[in-house]
Amino acid sequence: MLLALVLALVAPPSGSAEIAGERYREWTKPPVEAAAPAPWVARRELSFQPVEGGLQLRGRWTIKSFGTGWFSGELFADAPALRVVSARWGAAPATLKVDAAGAMTVTGKVAGSVELTVEAFVPGDPTREAVALKLLPAVRGTIEAAAPSGLAPALRVDGEAALAVREKQWSGAREVALSFVTPPAPAADRPPVVVAKVGIGVTVGDAELRGRARAVWEVRQGEVSTLALETAGLGADLDVVGANVRGFTREGDRVRVKLQAPVRDRVELELRWSQAIGKAAESRVSLPKVAPVDVFHSEVALQLARDGEVEAVPEAPGWSYVASAALPGWAQGLVEGTATTALVQQGEAGAGSLSLLRFVPLEGPPVVVDVAAYTIATSREGRALVRAHYEVRNERAAHLRLTPPAGFKVIGVRVGGQTAAPARAKDGSWIVPLLRSVETVTGLLSFPVEVILLGEASEWRRRETRELRLPTLDAPIAVSRLTLHLPPGYRSRKRAGDGDVVAAFTRGEGITYGLGVGEVGAAQADMVFQDAVQAWMRNDFRAAQDKLDALRGMGAKNENIARLQSNLDVVAGKAAVSQDMSLQRRVREQAKARAYADVQAQAELKKKAEDERARGDYAASASSYQQAIAVGDKLAQLEQTEVVDQKMTNAALVEEYRQVQTKSTEVRRKRPKKKIGGAVKSSGVSVYDFDDDALEGSMMTPTGSAGLPEQTVQKVPAADEVAKPTDVAKVDKEIAVDGVSAADSGVADAPALGGEAVAKAPEATTPGPVDAQNSRDFTAVVDVVAGTAGPPPPPEEPRVLQAAAAVEVVAVQRRLGGRLAARRAGRAPGAKYKAERSRGEPDARKDSSDATGMPTPEVHASALSVVVPAVGEAVRYQRLLLPAGAAYAVEISAKEPLIAKE
Repeated sequence: MLLALVLALVAPPSGSAEIAGERYREWTKPPVEAAAPAPWVARRELSFQPVEGGLQLRGRWTIKSFGTGWFSGELFADAPALRVVSARWGAAPATLKVDAAGAMTVTGKVAGSVELTVEAFVPGDPTREAVALKLLPAVRGTIEAAAPSGLAPALRVDGEAALAVREKQWSGAREVALSFVTPPAPAADRPPVVVAKVGIGVTVGDAELRGRARAVWEVRQGEVSTLALETAGLGADLDVVGANVRGFTREGDRVRVKLQAPVRDRVELELRWSQAIGKAAESRVSLPKVAPVDVFHSEVALQLARDGEVEAVPEAPGWSYVASAALPGWAQGLVEGTATTALVQQGEAGAGSLSLLRFVPLEGPPVVVDVAAYTIATSREGRALVRAHYEVRNERAAHLRLTPPAGFKVIGVRVGGQTAAPARAKDGSWIVPLLRSVETVTGLLSFPVEVILLGEASEWRRRETRELRLPTLDAPIAVSRLTLHLPPGYRSRKRAGDGDVVAAFTRGEGITYGLGVGEVGAAQADMVFQDAVQAWMRNDFRAAQDKLDALRGMGAKNENIARLQSNLDVVAGKAAVSQDMSLQRRVREQAKARAYADVQAQAELKKKAEDERARGDYAASASSYQQAIAVGDKLAQLEQTEVVDQKMTNAALVEEYRQVQTKSTEVRRKRPKKKIGGAVKSSGVSVYDFDDDALEGSMMTPTGSAGLPEQTVQKVPAADEVAKPTDVAKVDKEIAVDGVSAADSGVADAPALGGEAVAKAPEATTPGPVDAQNSRDFTAVVDVVAGTAGPPPPPEEPRVLQAAAAVEVVAVQRRLGGRLAARRAGRAPGAKYKAERSRGEPDARKDSSDATGMPTPEVHASALSVVVPAVGEAVRYQRLLLPAGAAYAVEISAKEPLIAKE
C-alpha cells in the first residue's frame, strides 16, 4: 500500500513523457548550417553586328548567388584571334585571364547579383563560312544578329538550329555558329508544291456509260486557289462538286475549278458524267482521262464495272492491271454493279480506249430440230415400231409438243440420254420437257430427244400402197430423214427420185457422227458426248477433253464435237482470233459463274492450311496449300485476260507454300534422325522413315520388294478378261410383244402389252451390224442392243465386274397360222436364255439353234437406245425445211413376189 502511494507521487504528470537524456540532447542541439550553392549564370544576352573584317559582339551575363560568393568561369574558349574591347564586372573593370591556348577566364565577387558586360571583336566572314564561338553558357538566353542587306542570319547552337521567336533566337548554349545566307522567299511568293491523286470509276450499262471520279490535291508547300484538270472522254453533262468549290468552267479538254478560299492543306473534288453508247454488237469509246495539271506528282487509278450485258474490254497503253482489292482507298467505291477490271497508271500513259461488246442473239424460233431421223420397222400384220431421234437446239423453250399419228402410241421418251416423263395434253399430243442447249463460241449444242412409238394398222396386201404419217412437232425441222424397213419379203416399187425417196441421205450429215456401225455406234457416241457435256457443265475440263478425244478415237466427228471443243479451247487459251470475242467472253463468264463451289473450296483449303501452320503441322499445311493452288489454277483459266484477281491470290498462296516448305525443312533438320531399317533387320531391307514427311508411309506400295514381309500375290487378269466400268447407263425394263420389243420409259398411258418384263440385263458388247446376209425376221423379235461403253475410264476410277443375269424371252405365236414358219415350231414359248456375259466368265450352256429354222435370238436390254433391226428392204426418204406444226407423210408402194429370190 505504501509502495503504491510512493509510485503515484513520483509518476510524471499528465501530458508529459519521460525519455533518456542522450536522446533529448540529440534532438535539442542546434542544426548544422548547409553550405550555400555557388554563384551561377542565370541569363545571357548576345548581340552580333557585322563590321569590317568580322563581327562586333556585345554580351551581358547576369550572375546570381545566395549570399556572398566568388564566381570563376571560362568566358571564351579556343578563340586566340578574338579581341576584347571592354569588360566590366558591375561598375568596375572585370578581371580577365588569358592562357596560352587562347582561353579567357573571368573572376569576380558576387553579392546577390551582378552583371558582366563584354564588348569584343570576332574576326571572320559569315557570308563565306559560319563563325563559331564557345562562350560562357547560361540557364537561358537570347541571341540577336543583324545581317547585311539581302542576306539573313542563320544561327546554329550546339549543332542544331536555334529556336526562333519572332526576330530573336532563344538559347543559352555554349557553342554558337553564325552565318549569313540568302533568305527564303515569303510563303506567298513561293510556288506551291502539290501532290494529286485521282481515282476513276466507269460503270458500263446497256444504254450508257456512267463515270465518277475522285480527285485529291495535297498541298505540301504554298497555297492554291484554282485547280486545273486535263480531261478526255467525259460527257457533256459533267458536274464538279466539292466542299470549297465556287464553280468550274470547261475550256475544251481543260477544266478549271475556282475555290472559295485559298487552301494550304487538302482539297477533294468529285466529278460525275455520263455518255451514251451505241447499240451495235461491237463499238469503241475513248477511255476516260482525268489528269491534274501543274502538280509535282500525280497517281491515277481506274476501275471498270458493268451492270448489264455489255462487256467492256480496255486497251490502255501505259497502264498495268492489278487486283481490285489492291486499289488504294481513294480509288475505291466509285463504280456500281460488278467490278471487272482495275488498272493503275504507270508513268506517262497514252490514249486508251474501251471496246464494248454486246451479245445480240439472232432472231429465230425458240427451239429448232436440226435433224429428225426416223427408223421404222414394219410387219405384214400392219404393226410398226418407230424410233424417232431428234437433234434439238433449244434456246429458250421449256418443252417440245409432239403429236403422234393416228393409231400410234408413245411408249418411251429420252431427253439428253436420260429417261424423261412427258405429259399428255387434252388434244392427245405429248409435252416433252427440254433441256437448254449449252452455248458455245460457234453456236448452240444440240442434244438428242428420242421417242419410241408403237402403232398398228391394217394388214399388208401382196401389192400394197399406203401412206405412213410421221409425228408432228411444234418446232421447225431442218432435215427429216426416214429409213423404212418393209416387211420381210416385200420389195419397194419406188425408185430414187420418186417423191421424197432418195438413194442416200445428202443433208443432215453435219450433226450426225459419221460412223459406219449404224445406230448402235450412234447411240454409243451419244452417251459419250453427253458425258462430255456434263463434264463441261461441272467445269471438269480435263474429263470433257478426254471424252471428246475418245469420240475421235471411235471415228466420230460432227458439228457438236467441234462446238464443244471450241469452248474447251477458249478455257485453255487456244481460241482462234477469228472467233467472236463477245461469245468467248460469254463462255468464260458462264463457266466462272458455275465455279462458285471451287471458290469456296479454295477459301476453305486456305483457312485449313493456315490453321495447320499455326499448330506447327507444316507437312499437312503444305499439302493443303498444294490443293488450294491446284484449285486456283483451275479458277485462273476462267478469268478474262484483263482480270488478275485470281492470279494475285494464287501468287500469294505460292509464296505462303514456299514459306511453309522452308519451315518444314528446318524443323526436320533440327529433329534427331531415327534408326533406319531396324524393323526388318533380319531381311537386310531398309524401310524409309515417313515421320515429318508430307506423304504417309501407308500410302506407298513398294515395288520389287520380295524381301518385305506380308507380301500378297496380285491377281493378273487374263488376256481376254476386261473389267467393265461402273458408270454405265441405267437399264430399263423391256417387253416383247408379237415380235416387237421396246424400252418402257414409264409413260402413263402406254399400251397394255402382254409379255414378261425383264428386271435387269447386264452390259453387253455391241454385236455386228445387221445386214442383208445377217438379218432376222421382224416377226420374231426386235433387238434392243446396248452399245459398248465409251473409252475405258482412267486408272484411278474403280472398275467392277457384274455377273450376267438371266433374261426371259417370250416368243409370241403368230395369228396367221399359214405364215408361221416351221423353223419356229420347235421353240418352246417359255424357253429361257442367258444374256451376253463378260468375257472373263466361264462359258455356260449355249443355246443350240433349231435345224428347221433361224438361230434362237438373244435380247439385250439397255437404256442407251432402241435399235430397229434391218429385217426387210430399206427405203430412204428425205425432206428439207419442214415448218413448225406441219404434218409429214410418206407414200409407200411395195409388193411381195410370188417366189422369193432367196
